[in-house]
Amino acid sequence: MKNIFALKIRLDSRSEIVEESRPLRVLFKSTLTRQIRTLHMNTRLSLTMLAALLALITSTASTLHAQMLTATEGIDVPDGTRKCIKPQERPVKPIDRLFVPLACLEPVVNVSATSGNQAESFINVNPTNPNNLVATSNTNAPSIFRAYSTDAGATWTRGTIATGVACCDGQAAWDTFGNLFFVYINNSVNQINVILSTDGGATFSAPVTAGTGSIDQPSIAVGNGSVWVDWNQNGSMVARGAPVTGLGTWGPFNAQQAIPSATGSFGGIAVGPGPNGGKVIVTYQSPTGGQGPATIFANVDADGLGAGGFGARITVSSTNVGGFDFIPAQNGRSIDAEAGLVWDATGGPFNNRIYLVYTDETVNENNDTDIMMRTSTDDGATWSAPVRVNDDATTNSQFLPYVALDPTTGTVAVGFHDCRNDNGVPGPGGTNMIPNDDAEYFGTFTTDGGATWAPNRRLSGGFSNAADAANGIDFGDYVGLSAFMGKLYAMWADNANCDGTNPNGTLHQFDLYANPLALTGGTPTPTPTASPTPTATATATPTATATATATPTATATATPTATATTTPTPTPRPTPTPRFHPTPRPRPSPPPRP
Repeated sequence: MKNIFALKIRLDSRSEIVEESRPLRVLFKSTLTRQIRTLHMNTRLSLTMLAALLALITSTASTLHAQMLTATEGIDVPDGTRKCIKPQERPVKPIDRLFVPLACLEPVVNVSATSGNQAESFINVNPTNPNNLVATSNTNAPSIFRAYSTDAGATWTRGTIATGVACCDGQAAWDTFGNLFFVYINNSVNQINVILSTDGGATFSAPVTAGTGSIDQPSIAVGNGSVWVDWNQNGSMVARGAPVTGLGTWGPFNAQQAIPSATGSFGGIAVGPGPNGGKVIVTYQSPTGGQGPATIFANVDADGLGAGGFGARITVSSTNVGGFDFIPAQNGRSIDAEAGLVWDATGGPFNNRIYLVYTDETVNENNDTDIMMRTSTDDGATWSAPVRVNDDATTNSQFLPYVALDPTTGTVAVGFHDCRNDNGVPGPGGTNMIPNDDAEYFGTFTTDGGATWAPNRRLSGGFSNAADAANGIDFGDYVGLSAFMGKLYAMWADNANCDGTNPNGTLHQFDLYANPLALTGGTPTPTPTASPTPTATATATPTATATATATPTATATATPTATATTTPTPTPRPTPTPRFHPTPRPRPSPPPRP
């Protein structure tokens, strides 16, 4: 997460706008009083002028609000700034009475149904039991929210893990043995810790420390007999892997590996096919500050847990989205390119293909951000031309993508936040009169190796507004998904409250909502802007050869015993009554931005 508390600007506080309008109001009030005394106006005339005055003040406040949104383009965050320190929550604004929640537009389920904010979430499906799902996220407290289901998401048992000792940045991965590995940053923000559940997310082991020091945003991935963690340490990417031989049998981590020329952050890790637990790829962007442009890089460890280490840095793509790029829908937190990847090890027709998803902006600082995909078939040495994943015809924002691969079919799915339907018309077109600051959640998939994508489908039940959640991190920095047996399991932070189950009400704190996407339907329809012809656009940058560097960080040891660190509070939720799905209304394209 991003440490921008000192730089944050509260952009939607109507109290601040009214405060800025106060001198104007005083001026009009004084002018009005003088005119009344001079012309001896009657009471009716006074009331008429007062009404006109209030209308003018409202208009001025709306203009100031828009000007403040535009002003976010001038914010700059220096390179090297970390994300992992959670800013404090902002004061919750009064209920916006202009917005009345509509009936749920999709059949969503409230997974968290817990007071306070839950955001920056992960949802994982157990490959040994697809009815077993586990959801995790940040909370208001120094703990990780955790809910698990044993009936495919119909009911959930809720509680916390790493209770009282966690900061944030939790990510999870489930291997074929049934091990659920979870990585997070401790509450002192100086340790990368890994905990393990062998009972479907009900309990977790004591933590194993993988890294210490000045750390940020870890990622985790599993392979065929391995688990890998990467993170930013002192401004550069590092990684460690450990063997896994069975349920609860794993470790120790190998020596911490420095990654050649890997200055950067805000990326991910994936494990592919191959010996020694599988080949490994790490991606990240640099620079990590500013609003862009930036470059997305990758490094590959071709022998996995072997002694070879990571190879030279490879340029994957440029992007106009910097490490702290402010858009209307994430105007307090900002976004980054959020590069993420998966590596096909299914043995199917696209075996050994790497899929990398990221966010780009059509023109730097125009807020028209898109979700892009590049692929590699030669272990990351070269990459295809970009293919656009979102299929909208608007200039609104799409952001925070995440990619998941279904190991049973080879289908690749992507989920992302999407502002395409926010045209600034409260109700059917947003939560307020500001376009492009309300988001829904969308998903799509590819069955042909990333060349074409199925028509995007809205998964959320209504519009959410990050500024109204007032949690200090908006929607967060990522939304983790899983795919298995023909389903994309998607879960995101949401305050639409279309089903009325959010204990904080509508357009206040975030709950976690879920709605799986069926990964079926035959050949996907190409998106209009796709570039399906693979064109090598990157070459390996000649840098120093990789050498495994032993670092005196904490030595990991296997911890197969599941020590209960959870605080479960079972709260089964009945299956919601199906809701009427209205016919989609045509929406006008928003006017071009100045």
